[in-house]
Amino acid sequence: MQLSAANLLIAAQQAAKASAAPRPDAGAFSAALAKEATPFEPLPFKDAPATGQPAAAPSAPVAAARIGSQVDIRV
Repeated sequence: MQLSAANLLIAAQQAAKASAAPRPDAGAFSAALAKEATPFEPLPFKDAPATGQPAAAPSAPVAAARIGSQVDIRV
């Protein structure tokens, strides 16, 4: 079965309307976050070593195709 983006959008909107669950209070989340013993810290990132290979040359332009024609979502 193939689905279009419009069908997926409509299905997502209907699912959101069907779930009438109340959203949690943002104040409760920030209060719980303030009680956290260890504060959040940024992760240490390391620089990746250079591979030494030159960058690939840009490929030749591809013929124009209809937007979404390359996408195939099957369920």
